[in-house]
Amino acid sequence: MLAVACQPSTGPSSSQSTSLSGPWSGTTAQGRPITFTISPDETVTSITLGHDFNGCSGSQTFSSLSLPTKPMVECIPAPCPSIITSNRDFHYATGNPFEGQATEVHGLLFGRTAEGSVNFRNFPACGSMIGVSWTATKR
Repeated sequence: MLAVACQPSTGPSSSQSTSLSGPWSGTTAQGRPITFTISPDETVTSITLGHDFNGCSGSQTFSSLSLPTKPMVECIPAPCPSIITSNRDFHYATGNPFEGQATEVHGLLFGRTAEGSVNFRNFPACGSMIGVSWTATKR
């Protein structure tokens, strides 16, 4: 029965339907925009996100990135069936939360939808906002 569960999906199989590359856009739980771009080699190349907390609002753009997306699972023994490895994740952090302003973005990619969280730490005169959720879709 395990072999049957690991058979390829009978759903859409074209690489176009599962490709992550392209622009993504969505909204944070604060009602602010989040956008990011994934290159054809499935690396995150830019992230722009808005924030609004404790009296501070604005936007940050992180460009010229090369953040690999990677499967969220590891199969032992390998290889994993493609239906399992199609979900990916990424992580980006900038700054030092112990010595100043820092931003951290976590993302989970599920085909054409994504979700994640953002941590804003030690923003001058605003403090921190941790665990701000977001959702996005591929455009």
